[in-house]
Amino acid sequence: MTTPTESSVAVVTGAGGGLGAVTAAVLGDLGLAVACVDIDQVAAERAATELSDHGVASAAYGVDITSESAAQSLVEAVHADLGQVSHLVNIAGILRRTHLADTDAASWRQVMDVNVTAPFLLTQAFAGDLRAAEYGRVINCASFAGTRGYEYPAYAASKAALINLTSSLLFDFWGTTVTVNAVAPGAMVTPMLDRPAAERMAAKTPTGRILDPEDVAAVIGFLAGRSSRGVNGTTTVIDGGASLLFSYR
Repeated sequence: MTTPTESSVAVVTGAGGGLGAVTAAVLGDLGLAVACVDIDQVAAERAATELSDHGVASAAYGVDITSESAAQSLVEAVHADLGQVSHLVNIAGILRRTHLADTDAASWRQVMDVNVTAPFLLTQAFAGDLRAAEYGRVINCASFAGTRGYEYPAYAASKAALINLTSSLLFDFWGTTVTVNAVAPGAMVTPMLDRPAAERMAAKTPTGRILDPEDVAAVIGFLAGRSSRGVNGTTTVIDGGASLLFSYR
């Protein structure tokens, strides 16, 4: 494993698979060392090993990112293994397919904890690193559902809150090189999406296809780079145009 340069480390949550794993690879191609964070330790290790096999400095962390103490411990561990952090990419999220009557308080809190509280805690924990970096980046993975509502209220509300958190953090990083942006994907090919649902959503999308993780990771890669320094406080919807005209319901 090569030794990363100072302030060239990206922390990616949800890196064990899907969009998180693809994003980790994109950031590795940019020359960043990558801290692969996932609730599933084995998945995190698998992602880190794959990066290492391609010459990317990486390390794996099985972490409950909703825990304040775990967030602080993660800072210490990443410093010891890889160095100071310049990029924080909050990909991890959960979706509970329940409507109002079927959503109990515990489920609501879990969705909020993973989708909103965890990005807040990690940004807070790594804020010192980000401010000290030559150029710092916070990139949050929201959803088109957070821009217009969705049939699953906990998920939609959590993503709307994440979008607002993204723009609100500009005040905390005022006067620094840190930018804070979000991506808001539409329907994307994941293990959770079955074929009938994918076909139904593709038929409602102007481009005739739903997203691959690579479509979203490419935008994250741009936001992570130096050339995106003028982009700050934005949420980029990536859905092939679907949310402009249609509902996925």
